Order: sequence, then structure tokens, then C-alpha cells
Amino acid sequence: MTNKNERKIFKFNQDDILEILLEHLGEETEFGTYQSSGMLIGTPGKDLRLIAIIGDLDDMGINHLNLEEIEKEMDYNGTHSDLGDDFLFKGKNNK
Repeated sequence: MTNKNERKIFKFNQDDILEILLEHLGEETEFGTYQSSGMLIGTPGKDLRLIAIIGDLDDMGINHLNLEEIEKEMDYNGTHSDLGDDFLFKGKNNK
């Protein structure tokens, strides 16, 4: 049984959630240093989704893309398990 003193409880706002997701996705790319843009869309528990773009640090156009329009035209990448090992979450102890 887990001792409550061994638990870590987190509470993040929307900006923090987005930052965590973009940083994780950015770390999994081949860019090294990168630029990112993202948006959470939808209703939690119903149709919440993330649209994210990660690109080379020199790609200044990333911040000018219309994420809502891209999201409307784009299919899902697949389930988390379909993305392959490069995109699976690895805790700090598993890298």
C-alpha cells in the first residue's frame, strides 16, 4: 500500500498543461533546439484535444499559423501507443 507521504499531487492550469506537453513533444524531436506552438481545444471529458506544432528554432512562421484552421483539416495522429517509442512518455529516470 502506498503511504500518502510518498504521493505527489499536481494541479496545473491550462497554460502549464500546454507548456508541459509542448516541452515533452519538443524533446522527442530531432531538432535539438526548437520552436513550438500549441492550443488545447474542446471540452474536458468530452472532446478535449491538443493541436501542436514543433519546428526548427529558425522557423519564425510557426507563431503565425492558424492552429484552429489546421485542427479542422487534420486527422488524429493515432493513439498514444501508435506513435512509437520516440513519442512515448519517459520519466526522468527512464531516459
